[in-house]
Amino acid sequence: MKDKSNQVWYLYANDIKRLKTECYELVQKLYLQLGQSPEPEIVIMMTKSLVEDLSTQYPSMEMQEVEFALNKGLRETEPPVFINVPTYNKFLRDYRNKKALKKQTNQIEQYSLYKKRVESMGKVLSKREIKKIGK
Repeated sequence: MKDKSNQVWYLYANDIKRLKTECYELVQKLYLQLGQSPEPEIVIMMTKSLVEDLSTQYPSMEMQEVEFALNKGLRETEPPVFINVPTYNKFLRDYRNKKALKKQTNQIEQYSLYKKRVESMGKVLSKREIKKIGK
């Protein structure tokens, strides 16, 4: 059974503070990736908008999936790119539509491949023996 504790709706209902924190960090990362340094008030307002939009329009997405979709959209869009409500909604909507289409045609979507790679890498690394160097 799928773990729902990382989905937006679950976080909104049970751990709103964690959702807001993750959204705040995500918005900061996006601005940083663009080389922009906005005022703290702007980041806070964008975070509030993102939390509201995620909880109403994308509640079944996981936070890692949201981050993946926004990073993917950021990299696949021709410059100039700005972080604002229409832009991040376009990135999320495009990702969701592509995911739905691939699900209909029984294709594995990119996030699933990414998640499998990260999990398999974690398993490989966790089995390694750690040797202490020095004293």
